[in-house]
Amino acid sequence: MTDVFISYAREMVSPARTIADALQAEGFSVWIDDQLPAHRDFPTVIEERLRAAKAVVVLWSADAITSRWVPAEADVAHKAGTLIQLTLDGSTPPLPFNRMQCIRLPDWRGDLSAPGWLKVSAGVAELVGRRGPSPAPPPTGPAADAQKLLAVLAFDNLSGDPELSYFSDGVSEEIQHTVAQNSDLRVVARSSSFQFRGADKAVRKVASELKATHLLDGSVRRSGERLRIGAQLVQCAGETTLWANRFEGDLTDVFALQDRIAQAVAEALKISLAPAVQAPAIETQAYEDFLRARSIITEGNRLFDAVAAEATPLLERVTAVAPDFAPAWELLASARAWTLRSGHRTGPYAEGRAAVVDAAETALRLDPRRGGAYGALAMLEPWGAYAARETLLKRALEVSPNDPGLLTELSTFSWSVGRFREALRLAERACELNPLMPAARLQVAQMRAYVGDYAASVRMHQELYRRWPRNFTILMDLLNTASTFGFWEAYREAAADIPHFEGWQATYLRETVRYVEALESKDPGKAQELLERYSRLVAKSGTLPLNYLVGLSVLGLPDAAMDLAGTASFGHVFDPDGPLPSASFPGTILGPWTAFNRSPRFIDLCDRLGLCAYWASSDSWPDCVEWAPYDFRALARARASAEAL
Repeated sequence: MTDVFISYAREMVSPARTIADALQAEGFSVWIDDQLPAHRDFPTVIEERLRAAKAVVVLWSADAITSRWVPAEADVAHKAGTLIQLTLDGSTPPLPFNRMQCIRLPDWRGDLSAPGWLKVSAGVAELVGRRGPSPAPPPTGPAADAQKLLAVLAFDNLSGDPELSYFSDGVSEEIQHTVAQNSDLRVVARSSSFQFRGADKAVRKVASELKATHLLDGSVRRSGERLRIGAQLVQCAGETTLWANRFEGDLTDVFALQDRIAQAVAEALKISLAPAVQAPAIETQAYEDFLRARSIITEGNRLFDAVAAEATPLLERVTAVAPDFAPAWELLASARAWTLRSGHRTGPYAEGRAAVVDAAETALRLDPRRGGAYGALAMLEPWGAYAARETLLKRALEVSPNDPGLLTELSTFSWSVGRFREALRLAERACELNPLMPAARLQVAQMRAYVGDYAASVRMHQELYRRWPRNFTILMDLLNTASTFGFWEAYREAAADIPHFEGWQATYLRETVRYVEALESKDPGKAQELLERYSRLVAKSGTLPLNYLVGLSVLGLPDAAMDLAGTASFGHVFDPDGPLPSASFPGTILGPWTAFNRSPRFIDLCDRLGLCAYWASSDSWPDCVEWAPYDFRALARARASAEAL
């Protein structure tokens, strides 16, 4: 029997996890809905766990009050005498729960010594039937650092030349990187924190959007070769300035100035900061070229392969002039890898690959903590080289554990091999560190569907599309997710925007509409038309996107989809000399909502995609082993053994 069941509305998923972690740290067993088995009906599982729990912690919020589930779960707990209520945002529980104690924890982020939390813990301990933890002194060390979240804002450019904004941004980004790389402190990603500029830098606004506990802001004034950097560290709760100072020096002193500011931040936050790798001397022009290249890559909404091609010549010039400057080699490796795998390269693949390897290995020789270099090497591996990619991505996170880009890449990998719950956890970690960029949040929304929480997935897709209303990828995912799971109102609301898109995006959207028309009409003729259309595509191109096969299965044609898969080639997933796949992620076929993976024939396709060999050699299995109506492991192992002979 589980000690604690946690009830919450979906927008409070991150605080709910913090509560779960805190209770587990105090020795209680906790059930939260990311533990849902994908093979069972989730309302049934939730009710079983709810009624079996000794204590039910209900996290009230604005959305929880109006939700379908939270008040119902609170009612079951109240009648059973297991209810404990708390709120972080100040929401008052609805009738009749507003007549009972509700513990208020404003701005609580995991402090186990907070008076309100001690009440929660004591209440749980009483219901569970054991003594609760004694009040503890404020935490110190890594646990305390984990409760802090620092947002480094883009420093203001006071140089009188708007063209120097890239320089002031670069100074603040280097400080951000130094703190993130050399301490256990969680630091918000640049792509989120740098969205706040000018009047948008109000502490309350930034803290609300980023959930940051502390902000570092400042300004840069450059006059010729002289620099003046002002910086201040603010505690968001109470908007208290903890530290402020001004630093001056020559342009050649920029690295020392940045390190001094990072060290001052660490001292103010009472965290330990490992010594940074000593940056070598670098000519002013070379450093400016590096900052320009990084600005090109990190700013704007253009495709990464386009900006990578533009930044590469600048970075090559930097590495030629400053061959010991590791950050430039790391960024050059990533830029070259993106250009190579985007299909936009101009020379032979082998030459492009050697150039990526050279840049990455040089970066790691100069500074072994350059996780982006491992990420670039992982990009060189074909999609079907599962073990090699996983090894490189895990090595990257070992040296850069709080890099949201690398977390998202490993989440995508976990999705591709069918480990959806693991993919969701990684995506949520990335989203905490990069809350205002679409990729991490979209990954969370997608993985919610793959763990069986379809309503939450659709709702999150809708929220993302309202925030980024012209993001093609979000719209495509929203249309497919809402229609596949029968959320027709959400589908029609989003479909109204289809006419706004043109070119290749319009082509893909029209293909989605064909699928949806067949799905909604339940017309076997329309499903057959799609099957014939996809058959012609295989005959013409030799292959087929895996999501088309899943679509046929959803339309009631799983056997025909499997037959069609048998006529298609998937050799491209093993081909290093080619672009990265798009709609060919193997994880697409491993989801729980389709009959496609319920037949033993499915193992044939998994074997052709190289998955059986990976699963058997790693002994790390996809979530679908839990709901497949046959011995998935045994069949996959047998196929891998036969392949090895």
